[in-house]
Amino acid sequence: MKMTDKTSNILYYSGLILLAIGAFGLTFAAFFAIIGLPVFVIGVILVLISLKKTWKQRLIPIGIFIVSIIAFWPIWRGINTVGPEVFLIPENYRGRVNIIHKESSGIKLEKTKEGLVYEIPNDGILILDKEQKYGFIDHKYYLVNQSGERTELPKLDVRDFNEEWTLEKNPNEPPRDKLGVFHWGRTGSMGKMIDENGEVSNEDDLYTYSEFYVSTYNDLTEKFNFKYERKFDSIRDNKIEKSKINTVPNRVYSQ
Repeated sequence: MKMTDKTSNILYYSGLILLAIGAFGLTFAAFFAIIGLPVFVIGVILVLISLKKTWKQRLIPIGIFIVSIIAFWPIWRGINTVGPEVFLIPENYRGRVNIIHKESSGIKLEKTKEGLVYEIPNDGILILDKEQKYGFIDHKYYLVNQSGERTELPKLDVRDFNEEWTLEKNPNEPPRDKLGVFHWGRTGSMGKMIDENGEVSNEDDLYTYSEFYVSTYNDLTEKFNFKYERKFDSIRDNKIEKSKINTVPNRVYSQ
């Protein structure tokens, strides 16, 4: 069936609208790319099949959108990158690390040439008077000895290790006794409790946190199990309570 001018225009302008929506999903709402990409592809198809339009009319807008997305992506990523941030961990520390973000309860950090430097205490719990930011991660992790010498830790992913339930086996599985940082980028928060009047009853207890583990893959479940987690949570909660009671003037760390 021959395509009419009206049908061609409907396809063409509908395609342009979908291109714009898809481009938005792939740039300003980059986290929405799982939907933005299919919408963009459908827009491309609609524009291409609007046969009453010339090839220039069809290809130029598609090319402009594609070039714009490619050019904007590095800018968007830079704006939404958390960091650079450096984590300095005591040489012999193993286990979970919590960075607590709680207003008026911890220390303040000052940016250095390396970015923000987090000096993790011996208990693995650092409380900061600093709003938590979210985005793409630009983190480096180091073990630090008493002389201040650093040894960088690799970032490891539990999905790279093969188990009985692993569907696709990793032929390059890392050594299970290799020390590194696991679960980096994990975040959480203390949930709000609403009373019978609809008001938050635990306002003073609210905080957000980020965490990671310094461990080998073998030790993740063997040593840092449920019993360990309960003990760590108890130590963290006690430390937060003490920081509220014994609030001191904020210290500024710089290098």
